[in-house]
Amino acid sequence: MAALAQEMLTTHTLATSIRPVARGVNHTGSEMRRRTALTIVVLAFVGLTGCTSAALPPEPVIETADDLQAALEQAGHPLEPTALGAAVDGLVGGRRYFLDGSYLDVFEYETAPTQQAAEQDLMASASGVAWGRGKILVVYHGTDGGSIALLSGLLGDPLTLSDEVVDEPYPPAVPSAIAFLAEDLGEDPGRIVVVEYEATEWPDACLGLGRPSETCAEVVMAGWRIVLQLDSTTYALRSDAYGQMVRRE
Repeated sequence: MAALAQEMLTTHTLATSIRPVARGVNHTGSEMRRRTALTIVVLAFVGLTGCTSAALPPEPVIETADDLQAALEQAGHPLEPTALGAAVDGLVGGRRYFLDGSYLDVFEYETAPTQQAAEQDLMASASGVAWGRGKILVVYHGTDGGSIALLSGLLGDPLTLSDEVVDEPYPPAVPSAIAFLAEDLGEDPGRIVVVEYEATEWPDACLGLGRPSETCAEVVMAGWRIVLQLDSTTYALRSDAYGQMVRRE
């Protein structure tokens, strides 16, 4: 079984104070998502093997506004409710939140087909960056690339993009690596600078950094190698595709 899973993967071989310089990124966002989905399928196929002391967390399932709120809170970017209603032409009944200092509008519908019908109106009228998933439509009115990348990692490709977006979006793994390193060092994440990040593959489910007490599934994992800097010291970190697992080299 494991050999067959390996063959399947072999044949099908995604903030901070400065704009990053991405080196060696050879995969588009859709390619990274396809590869990540394939990895998840193969992990399920392999079965009970894996990192016994640090199992891979499941990708969040987002169908409702509550799902989105829980996923953002888990990522360390909780939504802050406001007393305002959402303000997007052609759409009614939404709620407005703050996400990292910018407005985020969320519209929830009773069924997915109703959401899909409203999605057409949204694409014609949204003034920010918009996403549609499950029963919700989401519009972000800010310009922070890190927030846009985080939302895209959770909700998929945007339906619309704003001309005002000026920050180059990081893949979701980068802010996760910054948060991981800041906690590990006991430092302010705002002091950590992104040096570079590169899409790559790891040889097993422990990102090639298994501990002596771990048994790691021998499957190829799509992920990122991220180099960060604090003062004059650089740190190399590894992550899976969405930053749900991060480890220092």
